[in-house]
Amino acid sequence: MRARAVSVALRFGYAQDDAEDIAQDVMLKLWCLHEKIDDTARLQASVAITTKHVCIDRWRTAHLNADMDIATNLVDEDSLYDRLEYTELEQWMNEQIALLPSTSRIVLTMRQLKQRELSEIADILGIRQSSVSTLLSRARHELFNQLKRRNQQ
Repeated sequence: MRARAVSVALRFGYAQDDAEDIAQDVMLKLWCLHEKIDDTARLQASVAITTKHVCIDRWRTAHLNADMDIATNLVDEDSLYDRLEYTELEQWMNEQIALLPSTSRIVLTMRQLKQRELSEIADILGIRQSSVSTLLSRARHELFNQLKRRNQQ
């Protein structure tokens, strides 16, 4: 099964070392489900699907981090004004996050700051994955609207 996971990761364009890391992540995820998977064909399909999801998550995380690096570089750290404005915005954003309903705040924090997967968040909170997606979307939408209102003033 590990070889299959490595093969799928390699097809996604990852280097051999990264593919091995992805395969290890997949094996850990599937180990958590090993009691529920009886059929060998189902196990092989689960390996392929889980590997695909891990590859996509890594790709998204890498691009999110790259986007954040670009956004961070937009702030001229030598400028006192830029540092002050950035600090103010960060403080305001933290206040807005604190005003969100508790479940939305927890979901947003787990997804955005701790980089947890939706399925992990759902398991931790004991709710459906679709509910996690809905809560996350609503929290992001609310923060976006608050930011738009702030910028219009």
